Amino acid sequence: MHFCTSTRTAVLLLILNLGLATVSAQGIGDSPYSAYGFGDLLPTGQVSQALMAGTGLAITEPYSVLLGNPASYSALARPVFEAGISFRSTRSSSSLKSTSASDANFTGFSIGIPFARGKWGLAMGLTPFSDVSYSTGRTVAFDGGNVNYKYTGSGGLDRAFVGLGRTLYSQRADSLGNRGTQVRFGADFNFIFGSIEQTRDAVYVPGTGYYNTKAFTSLVLRSPTADASLVWQGDLTKKMVKDADNWRWSVGASVDLPARFRASYSSLVTTYTVSTNIETVRDTTSNDQGVKGNVDLPVAFGLGIGVQNARWAFTVEMKQQDWSAVKLEVPGYQMPSPLRSALTTAAAVRFQPAIEGNILHRAVYRFGYRHVDAPQQVRGLGLSGDAATVGISFPLNAVQTNSWLHVGGEFGQRGSTADGLVQERYAALWVGLAFTPWRGERWFTAPKIQ
Repeated sequence: MHFCTSTRTAVLLLILNLGLATVSAQGIGDSPYSAYGFGDLLPTGQVSQALMAGTGLAITEPYSVLLGNPASYSALARPVFEAGISFRSTRSSSSLKSTSASDANFTGFSIGIPFARGKWGLAMGLTPFSDVSYSTGRTVAFDGGNVNYKYTGSGGLDRAFVGLGRTLYSQRADSLGNRGTQVRFGADFNFIFGSIEQTRDAVYVPGTGYYNTKAFTSLVLRSPTADASLVWQGDLTKKMVKDADNWRWSVGASVDLPARFRASYSSLVTTYTVSTNIETVRDTTSNDQGVKGNVDLPVAFGLGIGVQNARWAFTVEMKQQDWSAVKLEVPGYQMPSPLRSALTTAAAVRFQPAIEGNILHRAVYRFGYRHVDAPQQVRGLGLSGDAATVGISFPLNAVQTNSWLHVGGEFGQRGSTADGLVQERYAALWVGLAFTPWRGERWFTAPKIQ
């Protein structure tokens, strides 16, 4: 995450009050692929959603805010606060060498509030949208010796959101408990903001008669955006007796509206020398500060289907956004390489053995798989990756509260070592908390005179 100082302080103090350890957000890893486009996109939401490969268009969670599906807010059973962290280890390999890196990432926070007897749901939060974090280099020989090129980048974009979900239509359940058809709709208002900072260094061997060159650029982006979703559910099978269980089907669709980012671009190119590890600037060859412009992002679509009963839930979904349609109107700024249409397909399973019994019976077991054709193109080749997720949601003192501790892992890889590229293999540990009030407490409920 890349919050301003005051926002980061407030968030970390809030996490401390809940008893969570503070973690400095450092992105998803030291990846050269984050140098392309607007960084690595981070669409998986809070931990319960991440452990199901980021799915959530066609299924609902009673104690979790699902990123990208505001229609699900009206299905919340109780008010909930969520936050989480992930610990990630990445091994990057090329045809020449391999390196390893570890980091930690704060997943942001979200708050969900059902009201009007479950007909409405409100959610708000702050989550990462993209991450830029890389440091790489190469050495090139020339007539006068060698020059070392160093490339570093940091920053990324964050997403603040507030949204409403509404149950548009709900059949009255019959005497056996068959719920019939339900239609839910929701919309989010988002504000995406952040900056991407990149540095390119050309360092010459001392005594060759060349000055070193450093080029620093900063792109600051701000934009209001909106997204909406619709979830349609119905009975796949019918209960024949009241205590029986039945299957329900669901279809979900989402759209992220096009967005126009206000951009501010700055660049500074200097020549310098190094003596006893101290850089001394010799000349400024270019200095452009605060150049204004716009960046237009295209529309995105999502579609999912699922089936579920009281114990099981199965879902598959896809999301598509044509990043090749991005329009840049920022004087002096260019993409490192063209972007392409991005497509994410994912499938997930959720299983809860029982609602009573010991903690392992009441726990929710989650599994998922995701394939991503990312928007980045490197040397004309598209970047693709696969990931598998597995995790458990443990109930915390379920007699009085429906709070959950989510723990699990994600294992994946992307890229390849062909054509001089880099293959990344990673393992991530996710830990999240979904906190709801005690049953004796009444959050967001107006007092009544008895």
